[in-house]
This record gives sequence, structure tokens and C-alpha cells, in this order.
Amino acid sequence: MTSPRGPRAAGRPGGGDASARPPGGAEPAETVKPETVTAETAGTTTMEAPARTPDLADQAQVSDQPQYQAGPIWAHWLPPAVAFLLCLWGITGPSFWRDEAATIAAVKRPLGDLIRMLGNVDAVHAAYYLMMWPIAHVLGTGALVLRLPSAVAVAAGAVAVAATGRRLISPWAGLAAGLTYAVLPAVSWYGQDVRSYAMVMAVAAISTYFLVRILSSEPARQRRWLIWYGASVAALGILNIFGLLLVVAHALTIALYGRGLFRDPTFRRLAVGWIAALAAAGVIASPLLVLGWKQRGQIAWLNVNTSSSGLKTLFSLSGSYMVTTVVLAVIVVALVLSTETSRQKRRANWPRRLAEVSLPWLIVPPLILLAASTVQPVYTSRYILICIPALALIAGAAVASYGRIAGLIALLAVLIAGAPAQAAQRAIDGHYDDILAIDRIVRANARPGDYVLYTNPNAESFGAAYSFGLGKLPNIAQKQGPIASGTLAGTNVPIAQLRSRLSHAHRVWVVEINQLQVNPLIVGLNGLPVSAEPVMDNLPLALTNTWHERGDYLILFTHF
Repeated sequence: MTSPRGPRAAGRPGGGDASARPPGGAEPAETVKPETVTAETAGTTTMEAPARTPDLADQAQVSDQPQYQAGPIWAHWLPPAVAFLLCLWGITGPSFWRDEAATIAAVKRPLGDLIRMLGNVDAVHAAYYLMMWPIAHVLGTGALVLRLPSAVAVAAGAVAVAATGRRLISPWAGLAAGLTYAVLPAVSWYGQDVRSYAMVMAVAAISTYFLVRILSSEPARQRRWLIWYGASVAALGILNIFGLLLVVAHALTIALYGRGLFRDPTFRRLAVGWIAALAAAGVIASPLLVLGWKQRGQIAWLNVNTSSSGLKTLFSLSGSYMVTTVVLAVIVVALVLSTETSRQKRRANWPRRLAEVSLPWLIVPPLILLAASTVQPVYTSRYILICIPALALIAGAAVASYGRIAGLIALLAVLIAGAPAQAAQRAIDGHYDDILAIDRIVRANARPGDYVLYTNPNAESFGAAYSFGLGKLPNIAQKQGPIASGTLAGTNVPIAQLRSRLSHAHRVWVVEINQLQVNPLIVGLNGLPVSAEPVMDNLPLALTNTWHERGDYLILFTHF
């Protein structure tokens, strides 16, 4: 079938191979060449005149970019359907974890107090909190209600990944890419998370789809795609500042696309339009970007990551090492097999535009964060989740290159490799923290007059997640509550005053995360002790019992 733009392939202006043939056996269009018009050909004049010289959009009507084929409609809807159903599977099973508890602590408060809090903390999550606030206040804070928007976002991401694969390669490659994205364990993990990351991944995929449309459209039709692109980039920056790392990858994509064309006026107009779209996006997102920069101390908890630790998290980006190994094996074998095929078929399966789009998308964001972390720690795997759609896109191209039967087997291999991780992350402790178990222990064993002490600020919102046990205990370290202080979890008293309070308490429940310290230290956002002296030293409190629930520890101290 021909491209919606007409008989001309949506190729890179100025590039291509006249011998290339699009999938399906269609003959390539003839190349437009300057020719002489005579009386015999024009029929109106005997004077010879040169024909119109083609502009950039008319040059190289045939390239390695295949003509667009929409494919069957069911193939458009299968990836989002699979993605959404996988996210619904066991969506209420895992306990809320620490980040979800922070979201719940934020959105439970009145709207005015939420906005006041965002001026002091968590501005980077402002858009997500404001989106979730009416949902929580109308439908409640149950796991299904709060996690469902993320499941919808995963389905939207699958649509965008599949659509990009169709545009770059073929309907079968788009279907394979969308399904690969849907079955990756990390994708459904964040599709069951009360945080913005599923939306960030989806918007990153949508922005890249718009970029592909910009690069494959005639100049007259690029404007509307530039508008949509600018809007999507603005949404990406508003949802998460680190999502804007994708813009650097897109800049490299445009540079690769335009190599050799930098003096061409059509390409310069495209580049200027792209820069204008980014400028508009920056203006729209600027208030949150400024607030996020002012609150950058919130990421002080990150440790310095070496290149090896960064590559380790990148390797497990799909959700488990086994899945990543299988996906990489599928890609590598497909690349090796492609060397034995004809040049024409190889270019159809692995068009140059695929590499120009997907490789910068996959590689540039983590490299930037790793480089920046040599100065200030900023690297964590959650900040490079925008790269997952790129991995799925490359894997989809590999699967499609095998053919229908072998490609289906490759997809099943990815699904089977991810099955253990998919099952594990739906267990009660599948999101690492098991706040529900701790809450139940406290609820069953608490007595009047008991207190709770959180030794790590990342655990201080646990009581907001489940309010039957922890949420009913007064925080012995608290100076001002969350609403009064305009913060996420409130402010704490100095260590000396805390020790004074502890000396008069009869029973104290201590919540620790990540590791057990039977003689607890209070730590700050940077993970360093607030005081070198353990808080319970020389106090009339004895360790009575301890509980270990996955990534969390509960210690009961009793006055003696």
C-alpha cells in the first residue's frame, strides 16, 4: 500500500538507495531527474527550457525508509490490551511501598495544603499529585483506584511504541515492539505503582512518535507535528524533570538525520521548528523546572554510582536480568542472521532511521546521568525508565526480522523469561516494602500510650499508606505535623529533645528500612546519621521483639 502522503516514501530527504524495494515486493518509485522540455514533449513550444529543479522534499523519492503500511486494526489494539490486562493482573496484591506511601500522604490532605506543600517539597511530582488528588478524594485510596491510572498509562505507552515501530519498519515490527513493551516485567511493575513513572514512559514514547512523524512528513505538514511534539515534551518535563534527558537523545537523532544537509534550507527550517517547539515546551514547564531545581536537595539520598553500577541498573532495566539477557540474545541473533540476507532485505528489516531514533534514546540518558554523577549523585534506575520503549522498539525489529513463526517463538521466550519476575512482583512484598504486614503487626500488638519512631525520613509516610496500625500511633519525634509544616511528613525535634521524650515513653515501635540496627541511628535525607550516638543509648528502654518484613524491620522497645 502507498504512503498516506502520496506515492513518495517517507524517507530521509536527500538520502536513500534507488535499488531499495519496500516490503511486500512493491516496485520503487522512479527518481525525479531534471530533463529537457521540447516541442515534442510539451506540445506547445519549440523552445527548449529546463524543467523545475526538485527541492529537498522531492529528492530521493526512494530511501531505506519503507512506505507506511497501517496493517490490520486488531494489531493496533492488541499491544495496549495485553499491557493493560497484565497490569490489572494482581494489581491489588502488593503492599504499598515507600514511594506510594509518600504519594498517599500528599494527596490525602486538602487541596490548598497540597499546593502549599509543593512549594516546599516534591515539586517534581506536582503534576502527578494534582492529577491524583481528585481521584483519591472521590474514589478513595484503595490500591486498585490509585494504581489504575498507571495501568492506563502503560497501555498508552504500548500504543505509542507499536505506532513508532509501524512507522519505522512495518506493521509486524510495530506489533512485536508493542507486545515486547507490554510483557517486560518493569513495565507492569510501574503499571501497578502509585507514582508517575508509567506516565513518564508513555509520554516519552509519544514524544518520540511525534518526532518520527516530523522527520517523515513533507515540510507543509510538519507544523502540526511540531506543535504536538512541543506539547508532549512540555508534559514530559512537567511529569518528571529527568524525562527531559530524552530531548538530548532527540537532538542527536535530528543531527544524524540531517547529516550532509545542514546547508539545505528545508532541513534548516525543520531544525528551527524543532528548536522553537522545545522553547515553547520550556516556557510551559519552566515554573516546575525552577521549583524542582530549588528543591534538588531531595535527591541527596542517592549514593555515588560508578559506571559499573550504572551499567548494572541499565542491564536490569527490563525488570530482571533473565529477561534482559533473553531480549539482548534475540536482538544479537537477529543482527547476526541479517548479515546472511540480501542487502535489500536487511535494509527493510533494519532501516537506518531505526538506529537514528532508538540508539540515542537507549544510550544517551543513562550516559548523561552517569557523567553527572561524577560531580553530584543523580543516577538511579527510575530516572532512565524513559529508555525502556527504545529497548522494546529494537527488540520488536529483531522479532519481526525472524519471520512470523520464529518471531512468535522469540516473543514467547521473552514472556516466559519474565514470568518468574511477573509473579514475584505481585506478591504481598513484591514492591520491596511490606508496609501492610508491619501495619498489621502493630495493629495486633499495640497498646494505649504506644509511640512510633521512624529512623529514616523515607519511612515517615508509612502511616499514611495504612492507617489501622502505624497511622494511629503518635510519632514521638515529630515537632510539627505534615499539614502544619507544609511538608510531606512533618518536621522533627532535635535529637536531645527526642531522647528526653523517649526516656519517658513506656513502649516505642521503631520502624527501620533497608537494614536492621538494633541500636538505632537517626538518619537524614542523605542517609548519614543525624547524630553519631545511637538514639537509644543509656535510655531505660529494652529491646523486646523484632520483625523482618522484606525490606523493612520493626523493633519494639519497652521501658524497664
